[in-house]
Amino acid sequence: MKRILLAAATVLLSGSMAFAQEQQPALHPKVLPMFGQIAKTDAQQKADEKFLTSCDKSFESRTEASNFFMERGWEFLNEGQVDTAAYRFNLAWLLNPDNFNTYWAFGVVEFNRGKTGEAISMFDRALKYQPNNSMLLSDIGLAYVQQYINDKKKKNLKQAAALLDRAVKADPNNAFALSGLSQVYFHNKKYAEAWDYLHRGRDLNIMSLDYNYLSELMTHMPDPKGMFRNEPAAVEAAN
Repeated sequence: MKRILLAAATVLLSGSMAFAQEQQPALHPKVLPMFGQIAKTDAQQKADEKFLTSCDKSFESRTEASNFFMERGWEFLNEGQVDTAAYRFNLAWLLNPDNFNTYWAFGVVEFNRGKTGEAISMFDRALKYQPNNSMLLSDIGLAYVQQYINDKKKKNLKQAAALLDRAVKADPNNAFALSGLSQVYFHNKKYAEAWDYLHRGRDLNIMSLDYNYLSELMTHMPDPKGMFRNEPAAVEAAN
């Protein structure tokens, strides 16, 4: 179940960023990663202690409790309730700061808010715990692709390629990493290679297919396999 949730989070990560780029109002610290990393008041610290004591009574360990709140967070995130998910991830982090999944989740949250640099920072924290985690590597790689789209700095595209290559080496069947490499080749204007990697990813897992990116690729080069065409109906039929 956990694996499925993480894959679903990756779909969110690789999807359209238009909604996340809109101007966001100031957020309450409780829905910022690690509670905004700001000093808490005495009242807030007492509330945390009460929460931890309650969890100690309800779960066999804080590790178990942390994992419970992580699962709830992924559920809310998959429903599009980003702030509610972020708060659950914060509770999971409070229970176990060494739970690398919390940093991974914070990265997904920040990415969905359009904060690509902050997302990469959180993913890097998670990577220190799991340096060969293929799904995590593909998430970081996709974040660097988005960072390149934002600032057009070639170093970010090179970093994306390196991370996505590592992801594929760790798991050759990681469809999201293959789809990410397709985007790297696209931005390097190597459209035939981009199509090849897009099809390889799609064949493994159709959920890795980003239709916004697909439409953009088709404007530069027709699908060599003829599976996708410019007509909207054809794109829908291939789903």
